[in-house]
Amino acid sequence: MDLRRILLVLLVIAVVLSCSFFLLNFDDSVHYNRVGLTNTSSIEVPVSDESTNTVVNGGIHLINDTKHDLIVMYFNSEEGNQVAAVELEYIRNEFAANSVQETLGNQTIWHNEENDTYMAFIGNYVTHDNILIICKDPEILEHMIASARYNYFNEETNTTETFNDSNQSAVNTTTNSSGTTTLDSTGTGQSGSSSNVPEGYYWSGQDADYIREYDDANGIHHIDRLHGNNESIDTQNDKHWTNGVEDTEAYHQDFN
Repeated sequence: MDLRRILLVLLVIAVVLSCSFFLLNFDDSVHYNRVGLTNTSSIEVPVSDESTNTVVNGGIHLINDTKHDLIVMYFNSEEGNQVAAVELEYIRNEFAANSVQETLGNQTIWHNEENDTYMAFIGNYVTHDNILIICKDPEILEHMIASARYNYFNEETNTTETFNDSNQSAVNTTTNSSGTTTLDSTGTGQSGSSSNVPEGYYWSGQDADYIREYDDANGIHHIDRLHGNNESIDTQNDKHWTNGVEDTEAYHQDFN
């Protein structure tokens, strides 16, 4: 083999090694790992060495992944308390109020065009799981929504409900060939609906909790519940009432 052929072979080897090194060290594809959230739910999240999991605000778990600009907040309404339910609902409503409603993977999401972030508020009303995801990458969000799994009566289901004001999602029970009971989302009807709900109330996404929200002439925000305590919140003067009784100090203690 002459010198020219030897140099050509060495050049080809060098190119192959360089490409292999680049692919191994500069792979920007997202890899996922399934993590358990509550006792009845799990989801796939991006593998990250810049992620933390803490408990905040009355039992809400918070995953903060700065590498992927991802926040996951979750709790189970049977295990958590009312403060967690109100806080998670408030975060959802605040984000949705400044966002455009879109559809991603057959689920309703909200897109904040100002900071280019996306939010999904999903869960399963059979297991009482509530999951709020905020992310900048819609592909990551879509993957996570599709990966959500819920367990009840030792069975597993991938039915994910979008919790929003209209809750336009129905659930049918089916049995697959292996005899496992699953839930299929049909996208029609109203999840958690009731013919006895007064006008102006809507399902909050928490069990059978129907609420009505409004601001009075003094700027105080009211949350009236058909089943549970009513709340009044004065954000200007930093005051809180439960069933007409001021409990501002206790309310703030719950959030610390």
